[in-house]
Amino acid sequence: MIYSKPYGEVMKQFIYAIFVGIPLFFYGCSEYSDNVNKPIDMNAKKTTRDIIGNNAFLYYKDYSGAVDFYGNIMGFKSVFEFPGFATIYQTTATTFITIVNDNGRGMHTADEPKTIAIALITDQLDGWYEYAVSQNMDIRNPPKPLGDSPHNGFLVTDLGGYILEFEHFASHSENTQLIPLLANSEEIYGQEGSSRPQDLSFKASIYWLYHKDEIEAVNFYRDVMGLKMIVEQSFSDIYVSSPTGYIGLVEDGVGIHNATHEKAVNVGFMTSNAGAWFDYLKNEVTFELRTKELYHEQDGNGNNLIDIVIGYDPDNYFIEIDEFLDLDFNKDIRSALNMK
Repeated sequence: MIYSKPYGEVMKQFIYAIFVGIPLFFYGCSEYSDNVNKPIDMNAKKTTRDIIGNNAFLYYKDYSGAVDFYGNIMGFKSVFEFPGFATIYQTTATTFITIVNDNGRGMHTADEPKTIAIALITDQLDGWYEYAVSQNMDIRNPPKPLGDSPHNGFLVTDLGGYILEFEHFASHSENTQLIPLLANSEEIYGQEGSSRPQDLSFKASIYWLYHKDEIEAVNFYRDVMGLKMIVEQSFSDIYVSSPTGYIGLVEDGVGIHNATHEKAVNVGFMTSNAGAWFDYLKNEVTFELRTKELYHEQDGNGNNLIDIVIGYDPDNYFIEIDEFLDLDFNKDIRSALNMK
């Protein structure tokens, strides 16, 4: 998860300090559901691998500034908080961004390459651009006329150097499979009291990942993780992961970033059955497990809070698959994921 340098000890100390465990959260689900609003049947989960949410962990030296940017300016709702260390924000129905305080506890540091770009999909591109300008966001390029292009957007660099891509996908032959999914995606508006105008929303998110070996990356995310490709672009492909979450695999040397071995990001999947994922992935040679057994995040009394599969994809992206157990401590994030 986001933490653990020595994974267990740091977490135990932090858990003890707040009297409860600090979960690493996230639900993973390999079967995509078209119905975003359909609750997860927890009684039927025991033999299946699923991905019900996507997440990215981002690392900041100015943690309070990141909290203000994502919580107030971007208007995302906080669904989980580790005081002074990490906050999980819900960006769309099943996608999240976790901001992590670079204070030595995390898996990465803010000094490492920011080898991810996060696309936030909207039908209100002009409104978002006007708002970004009004908030003095660091805009890398303004949106261009759509014309015959399959998509349009603009880039913003946040205070930690991570790139956010505000993007609109048009009806186009390239997007034949994507457009119906977006049409059925719930619009998520800003939290009340934030600076974000209440008429601006996002409906989906793409986590762009950059790999040196494109074939190796495809084999892992398609064949091992079970994701389905729905958009094929000239130098990247988009795979559906959760109802409103997508993974974009980008060919090295042609995207916003180059592929790097080290990177200041964790790629998270949320699941209702971490145990099934562990039993499956422990036999996959392309997934390097970080622990020999399923990891159980516990509170100070030894009660399991989160079950976690942790490891690396073929290009050293740190992957974690997190199951938030049915406890009061996890109620907000479970509610955000529409879990019973």
